Amino acid sequence: MFLRFRRDRRGGVLPLFGLVFIITTVMVGAAIDIGRAVNQKRSLARGLDAAMLAVARELSVKNMTAAEVQQYVDEFYQDFFDANSEKSSGSDAKIFLDPPVIDTEKRQIDVSARTEIPTYFISIAGIGPEKLTMSVSAQATYPKSVEIAMVVDVTGSMASSGKIDALRDAATDFVNILIPPEAAAANEKVRIALVPYSTGVNIGTARATLATGGWNASRESFEYCASERGGPQAATDASYATAPVGPGTVRSGWKKGYRKSGSSLYSSSDYICPESPLLPLTLDPGGAGVSGSLLHTINNLQAKGYTAGATGITWGWYALSENWSSLWPADSKPAANSDERVLKYLIVMTDGDFNTIFGPTTHYGTDYDWMAQNNSYEARQRALALCDSIKQNTYIRVITIGFQIGSTQKAMMQDCATSAKDYHNAENNAELREKFQKIALQIKKTYLSR
Repeated sequence: MFLRFRRDRRGGVLPLFGLVFIITTVMVGAAIDIGRAVNQKRSLARGLDAAMLAVARELSVKNMTAAEVQQYVDEFYQDFFDANSEKSSGSDAKIFLDPPVIDTEKRQIDVSARTEIPTYFISIAGIGPEKLTMSVSAQATYPKSVEIAMVVDVTGSMASSGKIDALRDAATDFVNILIPPEAAAANEKVRIALVPYSTGVNIGTARATLATGGWNASRESFEYCASERGGPQAATDASYATAPVGPGTVRSGWKKGYRKSGSSLYSSSDYICPESPLLPLTLDPGGAGVSGSLLHTINNLQAKGYTAGATGITWGWYALSENWSSLWPADSKPAANSDERVLKYLIVMTDGDFNTIFGPTTHYGTDYDWMAQNNSYEARQRALALCDSIKQNTYIRVITIGFQIGSTQKAMMQDCATSAKDYHNAENNAELREKFQKIALQIKKTYLSR
């Protein structure tokens, strides 16, 4: 009888079932607890990403100081998070949102948050904690600001073979890529200056009076012209208060000037600066139909005159130099060279040899105070001295474009550029447009990623 009782297994089924039920319940419950925690973490991540991206988006279009960045985050970060997250696990889940860490030098935002979710099953079973803590973090980088001086050749050789039209199209593409029309109203990051040059630069009479120390007054009918300067400050961006800049060439008649070539003196309207004016840094590109705007000026570029390349580079540099801030309107004042939030670019384009310089000269016993002169070698040397000074003393990146140029000028433009990859060669009108587009896209990629 004892042996039969020992062999009877029918009474062990219920305890075994109970043990299996408990284990299954704990496993299912643990899955529920963990699932709730995972869902809550996903919700937390959504809110955190949305808040971070909203702040980064604001910083991508506005140029803020470190204090302004912090103030904006303090005011809106929590609201962005609350609007995009929810307690997917119920009201008992606690959320802890850490203050964002902002590095204004690296333009980087680091954000993090954590959530605590009470456990209903694993804690009761004694196989886990009473609450699960889930943490998430995210990082975003907001772009630097950009200042660009676009120095473009509008000399007489640009009037042939549709070259000036190609330049208009290329420069328009450049502006529209960096400041898309649909985003222009909100643009606070990209400022572009335009410097059309030929036999001088047209900076406007009022500015020329300041920059030349009144020297321009003797150039009646083209008092708005300015050129380069000589002396120890020739290849520097020292303020005009330190060393005035030369005016346009010596006047020979109404809107006519002299240009000396060898032992001969010539008079022509080609020897004064272009009608198209220099436009200082601007956030607003305007439009082809908005008189005086950047795009309108580009659309109306005219080709005439000779190639004073050093003068063009000079004024491109001045448009980006804090030392010349007092010459420009408040909204066009360049950032300090030491401002790490700003990337600066000098784009220099030409379709031929630099062949004109400015300086005092004598012709058959008559002294002339400041005249345009034909001297290709000296023109190249002055341009290279300026480029070298810019590269050695500033953070301005020099990008050059040669448009159907010969080997001598090509070598000079390559040497002028900050690096080999910063020289671009265009052999035809279509390539000119392609090169301007490529440069614009490179700049856009750089300021968004650096």
